[in-house]
Amino acid sequence: MKRILTSAVLILMVSACMPVFQEPTAQVISPSVTNIPVNTDTPTSTQTLIPTSTVTPTATPLPGFSFVVTSDISYTGGKEYIDYPNFFAALLGYVKAVDAGAFMVSPGDLLPIEETHWTISQVLGKDYLWFPLPGNHDFDYLADIRYLQDYDYDSNGEVEPNIVNWGPDSCPHTTYSFDYQNAHFVALNVYCNEESPWGIDGSITDTIYDWLADDLTATDKEHIFIFGHEPAYPQPDEQTGYLEHDYDSLDQYPQARDRFWQLLVENGVTAYIHGHTHTYSAAKFDGVWQISAGQAMGVRAMPSPGTFLILSVQVEAVNMQTYRGEEGPGFAYLLYEEVQLKP
Repeated sequence: MKRILTSAVLILMVSACMPVFQEPTAQVISPSVTNIPVNTDTPTSTQTLIPTSTVTPTATPLPGFSFVVTSDISYTGGKEYIDYPNFFAALLGYVKAVDAGAFMVSPGDLLPIEETHWTISQVLGKDYLWFPLPGNHDFDYLADIRYLQDYDYDSNGEVEPNIVNWGPDSCPHTTYSFDYQNAHFVALNVYCNEESPWGIDGSITDTIYDWLADDLTATDKEHIFIFGHEPAYPQPDEQTGYLEHDYDSLDQYPQARDRFWQLLVENGVTAYIHGHTHTYSAAKFDGVWQISAGQAMGVRAMPSPGTFLILSVQVEAVNMQTYRGEEGPGFAYLLYEEVQLKP
């Protein structure tokens, strides 16, 4: 009993010594009213409130968007593979989870193209915009040629992106350019010459070069991205070291290749993005990036991991994220690297 009384007395003594806590209150000043203190020398104790207009700075929306690149899908986009965890449809599932962007560009070897387009619409939505261009294998079957020639590249009507320039007379629907916000995009059929849209080795013929030179002269966009199936300068895969199609791409015609690349340099092109090699690399030549988009067939399709790219454009800046299939045992795609393309 004495212990209880003693404890109670101690509690009362401590409480009496402690300061009384009052929760702080913030002083609130209306943003539309200016408080002017009154001169104390004047015979008044009234505070004068003068209403004023307050200008609230509003940030100007900055143009910004992202787009996806997938290449060399080669049969794995077929309808029979829609539920497979290791083929193109599964890769698209990761694209959707990360950032599907405003649209996708695919620089070639997309057969069967109609089924590949169907798979994209199933995973990313029927209104998702896809811009295909031909690879060497897309001319193997007449059905794929006709699908590209009849494809609706401007399915969203007046809303951007809009086709601004159709290709030369010999390949008007497999070469084209379009604009989106502050960027210009060019899709090249590197198998087109004056007589036919296919049937030659990959090269920048006079037909394609002259059309491209006029197209680049006409644009005033901040960023320019050019797509073609074959590399100008084949590079080994950054992860595996695998090298394919060396001296068997645009580089087999060095004069035409060099003239093409100089055109890109003179027009301030940001990047030339290609497929064909099934490898991933990002290298700069005379100030212009060459980006190999890898293959999108599957997580561990040979000879290098499955790959997709996400490019983000924000005013003057361009950033690229590269996702690649994991080594195993699962089927995930992981961020491999980020590359600042501009500035």
